[in-house]
Amino acid sequence: MVKNKLKKLALSFLAITLLLIIFTPVNGYGTIVGGKTPVEDVEQDKAMQALGRFAVEEHNKNKKNNGNISNQIEFSKVVRAEKQIVSGIKYILTIEGMENGEKRMFNSVVLIKPWSKSGDKELLSFSPTQ
Repeated sequence: MVKNKLKKLALSFLAITLLLIIFTPVNGYGTIVGGKTPVEDVEQDKAMQALGRFAVEEHNKNKKNNGNISNQIEFSKVVRAEKQIVSGIKYILTIEGMENGEKRMFNSVVLIKPWSKSGDKELLSFSPTQ
């Protein structure tokens, strides 16, 4: 009796696992849609460095538009990046920059919509690391 229950439980677990594997949405590159994947060699990746520079420039522009011209950040480099497939490609960046002459780290999220004619980029967030 116990043996039959264990056998049914094991078969149920196997069936659920197979269903999860079969129906997990995957993009054409074999990564789970919505899952984050690291960007390799980010410090050598010119596109990631340009994206980090964009994030800092947008942050500084937003501060200036809000009347805050102090504490402008100077871009140094992107030190870490992940990408996530959403309604576009979301890049989660860790950026090294200079603020008031001091080296600081910042977290930033940028959304790229590659299907748009201009390849729209949008700064979603920018904040100092904790």
